[in-house]
Formats: sequence, structure tokens, C-alpha cells
Amino acid sequence: MDDMKSSSLGILCIKVLMFTAAVCGIGLIAGMYPLQSNIPLVIVPSLVVLFAGKPVFFEKLKLSTLLVSRVLAILAALYVFDPQYYVNFVLVMLIINILEATLVDAIRYKEYCNALSGLAVALGVLTLRGAWLYDAPSGDYYLAEGVTMTVTICYIAAYTLWNWIFVTHEFSPSVALLHVGMLSAPILGCITTLGMGAFGGVGMWLLVRANSLSAGGWMQIGAKSWFEEQFANESFARFVQKVQAPSLKVLFMIINLTLIGICFYITSQHGGLAYTLQPFMSH
Repeated sequence: MDDMKSSSLGILCIKVLMFTAAVCGIGLIAGMYPLQSNIPLVIVPSLVVLFAGKPVFFEKLKLSTLLVSRVLAILAALYVFDPQYYVNFVLVMLIINILEATLVDAIRYKEYCNALSGLAVALGVLTLRGAWLYDAPSGDYYLAEGVTMTVTICYIAAYTLWNWIFVTHEFSPSVALLHVGMLSAPILGCITTLGMGAFGGVGMWLLVRANSLSAGGWMQIGAKSWFEEQFANESFARFVQKVQAPSLKVLFMIINLTLIGICFYITSQHGGLAYTLQPFMSH
């Protein structure tokens, strides 16, 4: 019996790793090369799911929003308009999406601790700056960073913790496990691009997050019953239940508020929020 449990857990870990690697890879490729990769890897599969997968209204709305963002990325890469406008749009949409989830937490689930964390994470976007890399040696993409690497890392940690706690309220434990991979993918993308120096690293997080979310979105919506079945695990379900403990909710809120507070404090020590929108490599 123990051997069967170990084997089952091993297979589950492999499935999660495969999903994480898939959405990370697509996120990186589609993010850096929107002209060549967005259409076959994100847009076409999303359209197939949208019209053939019979998603519910909310899923259609979410998938359509992600599609619009991908089309805008292509237009930015084609210089139909100044790509920096697209980067600013992504940051604004990040704030809006966080606030939407925050309202759901506060109004539908009465999860006020995580709602307060969400409000802080939304405000924390102000400590990031996004800049299109006009002089990137390869690809058409942007970086989004804090005034120091510490700010960027603190923000990534706060967002990841807040978002996963939100997912545990909104979805089943199977989908919560799926989102462990979804949220790990952009972090993995940062790590694997550290060798790119000023053109990669932690500044890639938002780019990979946006694109891996689009890829993971059509996968999750298009094969939701499969993921519910294949990612089901009693031990993980019990872990999710334990995470809902009131004392842990308060702890997670304190951690998030502290991380965002660090972001604002460090930013205030480097000229506040009014610094120029430009990549660090140009300093």
C-alpha cells in the first residue's frame, strides 16, 4: 500500500512538473518572440477552446481578455504603436486583475485578510517599472522591475503568495495544485534567463507570468475535467484545508504587507515612485 502511494505521488509530481515546464516554455517563447510564437502557441489554441470547448461565460470572458492582450503584444512587436504603451497597459491590467480578485475575496468569500493582502499587492505594482527593450539583441519584449532587485523579488513573493491563497478559495484543490505550476512557471523563467544579464533575470517575471497565464488558461479551460481528475490528491487537499486556518490567514497577510512595505520603503530611498521608465541596463 505504501509503495502504491509513493508511486501515485511520484506520478502526480511528474504531471505537475510537465505542466509547469510546458507553460514556462510557452511563456518564455511567446513572450520574447510574440510575432513568431503567439499565434501557434497561444492564439490558435485559445480560439479552438473558445469556439469548440464550450466554456462557460466567465471562462469565455477570461479567455477573450487574454487573447486581446496577446494580439496587442503582436501589434507592439510590429511597432503599430509605441511598444512602451503596451508595457504600461500590461501594468495597468495587472492592477485591475488583482483588484477584481480582491473584490471577490472580500464580497463573495468574506476573506478579508487575503483581500487586504490583494489591495497591498495591487498598490505594490506602483513600485515596478516596465520598459520595452528597444535594443534587445534578440526578440521583442519588455522587462518589469523594481528600483532594485530586492524590490522585484519581494513583489514576486507577495504576488505569488496572495494569488495562490486566492486560488484555494476560488477553485478546487486539484486546480490549486495546477496553479502551483502556473505560479512557479514565471519564477522558473526568471531563473533560467539569469544568464542573459540585463536582458533577463527577475525582470522577466511579469512577461512570463502574462504569457504563461494565457497558455495555462487555454489548457485549464480546455481540459478542466482532465486536470480535476489527474491532479486530485487527498494529501494535497488536506494541506489546502489546513492553509485555511484563521491563524495562517493572518500570518500570510502579515507576510504580504511586510513584503509590499519593503518594496515601498526601498523605492522611497531611491527617489520615490517618480523615476524614469527605462531598463536598468541603460543606467
